[in-house]
Amino acid sequence: MILVVAASVTGCGYNFGRGTGVVPTKVSMLYVPVFTNLTDEVAIEDLFTTAMRKTIADSSDAQLVQKSAAEGIVEGTIASYSSVPVFFSTAGTATVYQLTITVNIKLVQSITGKTLWEMKGFTESLDFYPINDPLLTKERERDTIKTLADTMTRRAFDAMHSNF
Repeated sequence: MILVVAASVTGCGYNFGRGTGVVPTKVSMLYVPVFTNLTDEVAIEDLFTTAMRKTIADSSDAQLVQKSAAEGIVEGTIASYSSVPVFFSTAGTATVYQLTITVNIKLVQSITGKTLWEMKGFTESLDFYPINDPLLTKERERDTIKTLADTMTRRAFDAMHSNF
């Protein structure tokens, strides 16, 4: 019995934070407002909002709709963002940066305003490699943010619909 419980608890390697609630199957018409950005990273909310909207639009389980037609509203907050050097050359120059983002996502029932499902503290990290040109390094960092946004919103959406 203990092995069954342990296997079901450790069935996935993602750090989802705390997902709560059960999403009713009838909540399939979803609206996604612009994510809230609590960080200093400019326009990161646009990348996450676009990624979540695309995830829903590509889903066979839900439909992306205008707010007036929505049964549920998927709200997101980017709680933290960091990009820190983790490896250095012998000359002391950063050769690898680790980018870490934490988001909170919830599904709110449109009519009642009741939170149906919530994931707090969902954190993911990904490395990127700087180059000598600061503009190109910033572009690589932005590409890494976009990759994390795509991955994190897909995983959150899957968790929302499977109550992982």
